Amino acid sequence: MKKFLFLLVFLPLASFGQDISINEYYDNGKKITEKTWQEGEQTKTLVEIVDGEVTSYRYYISQNDVEVGANFYYVKDYGKYFKVDISIINNSDNRYNFNPSDIYVNVNGDVKKKEKYYAISYDEYNKKVKRRQNSNAFWLAFAQGMSNTGTTYSQSNTTYSDGYGYGYATTNTTSYSPALAQMQGRQNAEDMSRFQNEQQERKNFINEGYLKNHTLFPNTQLEGYFLIPFHKKVTDMMCPNT
Repeated sequence: MKKFLFLLVFLPLASFGQDISINEYYDNGKKITEKTWQEGEQTKTLVEIVDGEVTSYRYYISQNDVEVGANFYYVKDYGKYFKVDISIINNSDNRYNFNPSDIYVNVNGDVKKKEKYYAISYDEYNKKVKRRQNSNAFWLAFAQGMSNTGTTYSQSNTTYSDGYGYGYATTNTTSYSPALAQMQGRQNAEDMSRFQNEQQERKNFINEGYLKNHTLFPNTQLEGYFLIPFHKKVTDMMCPNT
């Protein structure tokens, strides 16, 4: 059983030296620029994708018949994060262990306490998701309870006059409405059921997609993602994994 070593460097504006192979082409209106170079035993490729005014990047590293691809971008998902999509293809005859706890993140930029920017583990993120979802469920139930007060009671206003225009009186009558209460109860139940289903679907997506310990057998592939705390002043980062 082996561990593999690769280095993901998110430096779109980096200088790569002289020995770079550049391939440019268009795909469905998008301009694609591939820059490939060699560093020791590793073949590295930076793919720049220009779609109108939006530019995104893909990174690929190949070594010993193992290819690692990465995509890096900002997301809001129960908080603000940098999301790193990872794809690992093992075309070798060896088995490799992938352990997300070995990922070390080093950020650059005008930020303090750089140790705060790390690869968040699945267990840590899952606990935060559960807390957020429980809090969201509480506030939805609270809002439903408050709305019941105004919708399950009906109010009528009656004005009395002496018939000669010299005096009048107005009375307000508020009464409980079982029909309105039943309608509101059904609506609340439907809303809560839909909300719980959406929450469960999100948990399932995270459970299936977030990277965990995994053994890559020969001729297999691993895909998933991990998150890094976000800061707008982070300019680039390195994520070596051993």
